Amino acid sequence: MNKLLIFLIFTTLLSCASDKKVIGTYKSNRASLGFFITTIEFKADSTFKYNFSGDLINQDLTGKFSVKQNIVYLKFYKNKGEIESKSDSLSVSEILSGNYHNYDLKNEKGVFYHLKFKIRNEKLLTYRIDNGRLVKRSKVYNGKKYVNEEVYLRKVQ
Repeated sequence: MNKLLIFLIFTTLLSCASDKKVIGTYKSNRASLGFFITTIEFKADSTFKYNFSGDLINQDLTGKFSVKQNIVYLKFYKNKGEIESKSDSLSVSEILSGNYHNYDLKNEKGVFYHLKFKIRNEKLLTYRIDNGRLVKRSKVYNGKKYVNEEVYLRKVQ
């Protein structure tokens, strides 16, 4: 009985520790395609603020996150008046305002999410939306031409 109690306490502490190690603000180390930067602020209450911006796009979203086995899962809230799916019609003003998300809801091991990131050494590695593969390199503009470089979100706070 004591071994079971110790195991449960240890498991609970480990699950809490994984959420705490992701708390903070992360920002893209490079601008994707020379334009786009992602910033995510993870809070201790398991909520987050997500910003994707660049060129003429500025998308501010919020939601809840969870951490399982060094992967952080983001599930966006649906805001009042927000368009949630690709099949919903969008007006020009809604497209320009960024007041929508068209991320499909996915399910992995019982966790529902819109986006996921791999946690590695205070960095977040992104997964492709279309095929779920981990992105290690991407096209970035170095001032002269587009080159493939390592991309991730680094912890800034």
